This record gives sequence, C-alpha cells and structure tokens, in this order.
Amino acid sequence: MNRILIAITALLSIQSIPALADQARQDAIVVRAIERMQGYDFSSNDKVKAAIARHIDRMAGTPEYLSLLQRFRPDGMKQKIESLLFAGNNSAAVEAAKMMGEMPDGPNRLRALLRSDDTAAAARVAEVLGFLGNGRSSRILSDYASDERIGYDVRRAAVVGLTKSQGGQKTLLEIAKSKKLVGDTRLLAGALLARSADAGIKQQAAKILPQPASKNQKPLPPIDRLATLKGSADAGMKLFRSAATCSNCHVVGDFGKEVGPNLSEIGSKLSREAMLTSILDPSAGISHNYENYSVLTESGQVIVGIKVSETADEVVIRTAEAIDRKIPSGDIEQLKKSEKSIMPENLHHSFDQQGLINIVEYMTTLQKKG
Repeated sequence: MNRILIAITALLSIQSIPALADQARQDAIVVRAIERMQGYDFSSNDKVKAAIARHIDRMAGTPEYLSLLQRFRPDGMKQKIESLLFAGNNSAAVEAAKMMGEMPDGPNRLRALLRSDDTAAAARVAEVLGFLGNGRSSRILSDYASDERIGYDVRRAAVVGLTKSQGGQKTLLEIAKSKKLVGDTRLLAGALLARSADAGIKQQAAKILPQPASKNQKPLPPIDRLATLKGSADAGMKLFRSAATCSNCHVVGDFGKEVGPNLSEIGSKLSREAMLTSILDPSAGISHNYENYSVLTESGQVIVGIKVSETADEVVIRTAEAIDRKIPSGDIEQLKKSEKSIMPENLHHSFDQQGLINIVEYMTTLQKKG
C-alpha cells in the first residue's frame, strides 16, 4: 500500500499542467491505484479528490460510471445519479433508480420526481421504476396509480410500469380488487394484464377488469392499440351530432346542449386513449362538478342529473335532456351522489368500431384557439 501511495503522490506532485490526454491517463492511474488500496482515506487529499472527480466525469455514459459513483461518492453524487434516470440508456437508468432507492431519502426523492409539474419527466421516472420491477418500485408506483390527484399521463405510466414485472402485475390486481385504481386507467390496466405470461393473472384480470365489446359482442382491440387507429374527422363530426347523441349533452362551439362538460377544446386536454376511455367506460373518470345525482322527493319521484346548484332553499338538477329541475329543499327525501355517469353506458353500441375511431378523430380536432 505504501508503494502505491508514494506513486500516487509522485503523479500528483507534477507542477506543470499536463496535456488533456496525459491528465486523463494520470487521473485513471490514480483511480485504479486507489481501488487497489484498502482503508485509504482519499477525501483528505484535495488533489486526489480532484483527480477522481475528473475521471468520473469523463466516464459518464460508460458502464463504469455508476460503479465509480457508488465507490467514490463524489460531490453532487445524488444529482449525477438522478440525471441518469432521464438518459437514453435504459440499463443505466434502471441501475440509477435502484441506487436511489437504496440511498437515504432516495425513495422520497423518487416520489417527488413523480409529482413533478413536468409530466413527461414524471412519466419517465414511472417508466424506469417499472423496468426496475422490485418491491420498492412497485410500492411507489402503486401509490401513484391509485392517486386521482396525479395527472393522467403519470398515472398511466405508473400502471404501465406495474405491468412490466410479475410482482407489479399482482400489485396492480390488488389495487383494482380493492377499488383503489383510478377509474380512467381501468381499461388500460385490464388490456395490459390480459397479455400477462401468467395464466392466473390473465384469468383474474378478465374478471376484475373486463374489456368492452362492440355492439355485436366481438371484443374491441385493447385500448392502447385502439388509440393508434386513425379515422375520418368529418365522418366523426356527423356521427357526434346524430346517432352517437353526443350533442344531446355536450356543447362544441355553438352546437349542442350544455349538460356535461363543454367539449369545444377537448382535443387540447385529453389524449386519444383518454377520449376512448370516456366513451367506453363513462363512469371511469367523471369530471369534477359533473357528478351524477339522484333526488328522491317526498312524493316518490326520482330525478336524476347533474347538480347545478344547491342552497338552503332548493337544489337544481339538470337532467340528460338539459332541463333544469328546481326542487325545494323541503320536498327532498334523499339527495345521493351516484358513482355512475349521466352519460349512458355502452354508447359505443350505437355505432361500429370505425365509427368510434371517427368520433375520437373528430374530437382531436377540437383544439384551444390562439
């Protein structure tokens, strides 16, 4: 050890600044020498620390990089590891996620990244955790798959991530069984679990997360694949305004009735997949302020619709026919929120698969102006 230490000291005592190639070689020799030494406190020597830091930076992007970070733990190590999550190298990203999970406060940092306002970055972290597929990553992803406050893109990535491993698939099934899975990812979760290599998981998924069928009862393609199909926006608009009855409850521009959400800018807000989910499973992700209510009056009448307003004197319910019913509070026997959407189930049975694709194609054209 003493001879190695003497050699290191001699290398670092050179006063002139070596050429870059020479310095890189010198730094590599120092790092290799220290790796052979047991118990040497390199942190006490600023020149050694500088040589190690330079060498580690040069090794960025190589298979050796992570092991060097782990061995020498240089300043800014957490940031260096975190940056690897977003690199194009999935293998390095997975190893980085594993290292972060094992570091003090690392899991909390991963959770914070998943809550980032940058949804693309958050979705990438969810994807990497899915590739990792260990118990810790599955627990983190399960929390985000079941949190409706998280944006759809990140929750979707969490669901997809859970399906990357058998353990994650079982976790996803448990979330769905306990009804904690956010509704607008149920169709996607079921479609992905139906492709599991585990026959038991496939069988359970078919019961817990059944997939929609077309009007002739033939299975539709899985929603993630259905979202890749293109149609005719013109044909979709005609269907939207006629047989599909969408305009009976939704306004687009100056056309339609305002019962459910205004869809004039829906193409700027939802992905194709989310649009398909809203049609095929309308109760999956009911928009806030558009929950369905049922009112039972003292006379035994039942009035169902969207609650427009509620005061001490009356409740106003807007029915599916866009009629506002004013019900005096004294006449209300029961006011109950329903888990079912006012939008009819199996609406897609009014048209064929291509009609469904055409409607979604039309909805993608409804963009925010300006």
